[in-house]
Amino acid sequence: MGLDDTPIYAYILLTMEPTIPSDNPPSTAEMAAMTAACVCLNVRQAARAVTQLYNGILQPAGLRMSQFGTLAKIAVAGEVTLTRLAEDLVMDRTTLARNLKPLETQGLITIEPGADRRTRIVTLSARGRAALKTTLPYWRAAQEQVVTGLGEERYRALLAGLRAVTELTDTD
Repeated sequence: MGLDDTPIYAYILLTMEPTIPSDNPPSTAEMAAMTAACVCLNVRQAARAVTQLYNGILQPAGLRMSQFGTLAKIAVAGEVTLTRLAEDLVMDRTTLARNLKPLETQGLITIEPGADRRTRIVTLSARGRAALKTTLPYWRAAQEQVVTGLGEERYRALLAGLRAVTELTDTD
């Protein structure tokens, strides 16, 4: 507090020096170790590989895994606000709204105003339920391939590890 009991606020600007000087670039060995150890890079690579596998198997049903997963989350919720769905999918609202547009255009979901005009409510349509029913056997085949390839113990450990990583970012 200041002398007259008014609060004093101080802002401190920190600057960080690069840990690797620009005139001394990292060696190939250092970069190889970084890419092998980087959690983010490895999770993203694994996500792309698994997504490609699921998408290939789901392709005859006409949905991509991202769409199937979104429809499944909506089906579980019954009806859900756009904000809550974005939180559940660990996605920002803008990206989610963009991803929902094709599902709405295809008649798989409805998006309507909530009681509060700023709120949007997302629900699965009858056509969306039918799409889930059609796609589910393909998803089961993809899931079986992954679980069998990993083995039950590694599969369960993977899910637990992925949940733990996701929880690191929880801000609630």
